[in-house]
Amino acid sequence: MGSQRLRALGWTEGHQKAFEILQEAAGADLIPALVTEAGDGGCSAESGVGALRATYGPNLLLSMAADPLRRPLTDDWIAVRRWPDGRATAEAILSRRVTLMRQEPSR
Repeated sequence: MGSQRLRALGWTEGHQKAFEILQEAAGADLIPALVTEAGDGGCSAESGVGALRATYGPNLLLSMAADPLRRPLTDDWIAVRRWPDGRATAEAILSRRVTLMRQEPSR
């Protein structure tokens, strides 16, 4: 059921390969999810097992502090860690469907 749900959300073989590499490097049990709403403290997402709410994990927070454009946005695929106490944290952005561009301020 989970893989069919992910495919319906736009999950591809490419996403799966990238996710497997990330999961192996993280050494943690992660799940992929598609961001449906993002805010300053966390995001809502759809996963293979349903909707979830995740706060941002420490590595993602450090990345966002260095560059605010590195925050999850709607339609980004993210890797989520589910904790034994029921919490969830977004640990990394897997892929982005939109391209962000910086524009120099006009003078």
